[in-house]
Amino acid sequence: FLVRLFKNNEGIEFRNKVHELVEDIMRRKSLKYEKSGIVLHHFGSVKDEKTVKEKAEQYSKIILKQLEEEPENARFNYQAARMHLGKNDFSSALKYFKKAARIDRNYKLIFSEIAKIYLQMNDKNHAIEYFKKSIKHNPDNPSPANNLAVVYMSMGKFKEAKNILEEQLKKHPNNKALEYNYEEVLKNLK
Repeated sequence: FLVRLFKNNEGIEFRNKVHELVEDIMRRKSLKYEKSGIVLHHFGSVKDEKTVKEKAEQYSKIILKQLEEEPENARFNYQAARMHLGKNDFSSALKYFKKAARIDRNYKLIFSEIAKIYLQMNDKNHAIEYFKKSIKHNPDNPSPANNLAVVYMSMGKFKEAKNILEEQLKKHPNNKALEYNYEEVLKNLK
C-alpha cells in the first residue's frame, strides 16, 4: 500500500518527480506506518482526452529525465517500461522491464510484467519462462502461478494447469481466481 496521510511536522517529504512516494524517507527515519481504513479517491485522470494526453506527454519527459539522472534505478526503469507499454512499444517496454529486473529481481511482479508483454506478442514460450521466474521470486503471491496455469490452459495443457492450480489452492484455499480457473480446468479434463 501507499502512504498518503502523515503528520506534517516529521520532516517527511515526497520524493521522485513522477508518482511521488514518502515510504523511503519514512524507512530512513525509522517511522512506522500502517493501513488506516480511510479510502482516498484520485480523480486526476477524469479529464478530457486532450488534457490526459498532454499530461501523459509531460510525465513521459519527466520519467525519461529521471532515468537519465539515475539509470540504475529499478523504479525509474519500471516507470519507463510502463510508459512505453502505454504506447504499445513492446520492444522498448521489454528492454526497460528487463533492466529493472536485472537491478532488482524482487521489484513488484517484474517478471510477470515481462511475461504479459510476451503474451501480447503471442510468444507463449517466453511468457511461460517469465511466469516461472515470477513464481520463484514471489512464492507467496498466487497471481504468477494462476497466470501460468491460464497460459497452459490456452495451449490445451490442462494437466499442467491442474497441477499448478491444486498446489496454489493448498496455499490459498479461498482465492476466487484460482478456484474459477480450477473449475475451468476440470471441465476441460472430462
